[in-house]
Amino acid sequence: MQRATVKASAKLALLVIILAATFIVARHLGLSHGGMTKFAQRARALRDAPYAVPLFLLVYAVAGTLGVPGSVLTLTGGAVFGFELGTLLNWLGASIAAIGGYWLARLLGKDAVERIGGRKIYALEKLADAHAFSTVLRLRLIPVLPFNALNFACGLVGLDFASYVAGTMIGDLPVTAAYTYFADALLSGVAGARRTALFHASIAGALLILLSFVPGMIKRARERRAKEIRERESRA
Repeated sequence: MQRATVKASAKLALLVIILAATFIVARHLGLSHGGMTKFAQRARALRDAPYAVPLFLLVYAVAGTLGVPGSVLTLTGGAVFGFELGTLLNWLGASIAAIGGYWLARLLGKDAVERIGGRKIYALEKLADAHAFSTVLRLRLIPVLPFNALNFACGLVGLDFASYVAGTMIGDLPVTAAYTYFADALLSGVAGARRTALFHASIAGALLILLSFVPGMIKRARERRAKEIRERESRA
């Protein structure tokens, strides 16, 4: 038992070290919110390179898995590849990174979290799995929620993987499209374009937050419908 506890703690410590090292390296390379503009401008030079697409996907998948902010990578993809191709590449990269982050946290941190939380964590897993898809979908549709934080949190509690992937890929698509669409103007040096893009991005963000309530509304409507059917059947 003690050996298992030490092993779980060592794996959790390794996870913390990996994430801390990623944060330091990302800041040094400009892969942070503060250095977003400079990094994207440097990346523009690669747009015509024959290896640009596979390189971007590789960078997004690896960097996103290790905890580099997804918004920075997505805005960079939009600035380099434009809306159509940028949305596709950003969505694929984000999906791979979400899967990688989930398994990184699950393999290195889940055991320690379960030992620390005990029965409470087990109860949380049961509750989360019962509404896994709708919960992940709603959280993905909220653009202000940190992308990587949700990846790691779902992995740490061992959320049902299939539901996690489905909720992530569906929920990330409109958010990714919105970020990609406004990336070029947001990262340009034109003040008017930047202000307009920020205004439009704010509207898109508000609409996405409203959209996040749709799964819950659909579920409640189905429950009411099922209740009405049962009541009619009981009266018949």
